[in-house]
Amino acid sequence: MKGMKVATGLAFFLGVAAQAQAAEPYAKAVLQKNVLTGSGTNVSMNELKVLGAPDNQYLSMGGPGAYILLDMGNTPIVDGIGPDLEIREYGAESGGVDEQYRVSIATADDPTRFVEVGIGTAYSLMDIAATGVHEAQYVYIEDLSTATNSSNTPGSDIDSVTSLHASTSGTLPSVTGLSYTHTNNGVRLSWTPITSSGVTGYNIRRSSDGKRFDTNPKWSVTKLENAFLDLDTSKTSVANVWYAVSATYAGGESALQVIGVPASTPLVLLPETQTVHLGDSIVAAWIDTSGDYRNPSGPKLTLNFTLPDEPRGPTVKLNLQVFDVDYSRNYIVINGHIARSLPQVDNAWLNTSLIIESGEFRQGANTLEVYARDSGGGEASNSLDDFMIKGINLTWMP
Repeated sequence: MKGMKVATGLAFFLGVAAQAQAAEPYAKAVLQKNVLTGSGTNVSMNELKVLGAPDNQYLSMGGPGAYILLDMGNTPIVDGIGPDLEIREYGAESGGVDEQYRVSIATADDPTRFVEVGIGTAYSLMDIAATGVHEAQYVYIEDLSTATNSSNTPGSDIDSVTSLHASTSGTLPSVTGLSYTHTNNGVRLSWTPITSSGVTGYNIRRSSDGKRFDTNPKWSVTKLENAFLDLDTSKTSVANVWYAVSATYAGGESALQVIGVPASTPLVLLPETQTVHLGDSIVAAWIDTSGDYRNPSGPKLTLNFTLPDEPRGPTVKLNLQVFDVDYSRNYIVINGHIARSLPQVDNAWLNTSLIIESGEFRQGANTLEVYARDSGGGEASNSLDDFMIKGINLTWMP
C-alpha cells in the first residue's frame, strides 16, 4: 500500500459532508474506491452507504481487488483503552456469508503511509495500539472475500466505520455502566438505562474472541429493560467470552459496548509439580525426569480444601492427569460420595476432565479422595492397581 495516493483537498469528496453530522464518529467521506461487479451483477455498488451511522445499508465491494478509502473527518480513530475501531460487515447472521476484509490506517500528517491493523469478518472491533499510530485520519478497507463472487452482492458488505474513542456530540448515545455478575444459573449483564426518548431497545451479542460479533444480535430486549441473563453457562466455563450491548433507535444503532467475562479460575488441589503414586507395588520402570515415583504412597490420596461459597451452576469440572491406569474401578470420592471412576490409560500421561454435579460440593470444608482398587473395585492386599496422578484442579461453571 506504500505510494497509494490520497486525493488532496478532499477533491474526491463526492458531496458527502451533508449526509453525516460533523461531530458523529463515523466515516465522513469516500476519497478513493474500486468497487467491482464480481462475476455477475452487483446491485449494491453505492459507496455512500458506508458513510454515517449504522443503518443496515451497505456497499458490496465485489471481491479481491476491491477497496475503499475513507476519511474520518473531525472524528479520527484514536488509540484508547480497548478497541478503537468498529467495522460492520453484513455476514452469516443476516442471511449471507461472513466475509474477510483487511483494514489499514494512515495519519493526517502522512496520508500515503498505511499501516495494517488486521483482518476482520462480520462485526469486528479492532485495536490500533500495535500499529504505533495514535490517531488515524484515513481508513483503507481491502476486500478479501471470494465466497460470494457470483452473487448479486459480491464481496464484503460494509455498512459503517466507527471511531470508538472520538470526542463527539450529537451521535446516538451508547450504553454505559456495562457490568456482569455470576448467578446460580448464568451470567447476568446490566447497564445504565438510557433516558433518551429516541431509544427503542437494546441488542446483545456474544463473541468467543471479543473482536468478531455476528451482524444480527443474539438477543434483543425492550427499552424498559437494563439487564439480561445468559443461561448458556457452558460458554463461560471453558473459555473467555465477551458480550456486546448496543442501544437501538428509530434511526439506527449505537456503537457496541463490550465487556469480557473470564473463564472460571481453576482451584488447584494437587499441582502438576507434585506427582503421587497410588497402589501397593514398586514399579521399576517408573523413573520420571523430575523424580523417582517407583515407591507407592498407599491405596488412597486425600485432599482437603475449603470453598468460601457454594458452587455456581449445575456442574463442576474436575481436571486431572493420570498415568498407567489399568482398572476401570479406581474411584474418586467427594465428601464421602463416589463421584466418578478414573479413565483407563497406558504408560503415558493423559489429561482428562470429569463433569461432576455441583451438589457433591458444599460451602466450607470439603474432601476429595482418590482410591487405588483391585480389578473388582475392592481393596484386596497386594493386588491394587498402581498408577500415578497429578495436576488435579476444579473449574467452577458459573
